[in-house]
Amino acid sequence: MPFDGNRWSDKKFMSYAEAIEKITAEFGALSKVVDDKNDTSKHYKISGFAGRIGFITSMTSHFCGTCNRLRMTADGNLKVCLFGSSEVSLRDMLRNGATDDELGEVVEAAIYQKYYALGGNQDMYDIASRKNRPMITIGG
Repeated sequence: MPFDGNRWSDKKFMSYAEAIEKITAEFGALSKVVDDKNDTSKHYKISGFAGRIGFITSMTSHFCGTCNRLRMTADGNLKVCLFGSSEVSLRDMLRNGATDDELGEVVEAAIYQKYYALGGNQDMYDIASRKNRPMITIGG
């Protein structure tokens, strides 16, 4: 995924459909596993193999509309979307004595301001062109 500092390039990118095609060509048909409503990966099984394989398809088949993830960064900021640059400092609120109700109101407001898809970006190229923390500093 295109984050600052990870040298993302579409030349190294493989789409979800291309990955399915290559795995099917090598190992045979994939069987879709029923995913939970808010899963961020699409799971499959391959006949004759143990376990399952999952694809996180955020660049070619986003799941933003069902994503219910929030991330608290190590420095106390709340991110409602990995691809969005907006953050809310809960650390500063806590240090200033905010109540649970005040924190709840801020978290709720942040959730309601969340973009429908890709943090308000159009596509993976738009994400790559914008400033955002490197994943290593977001956590997850």
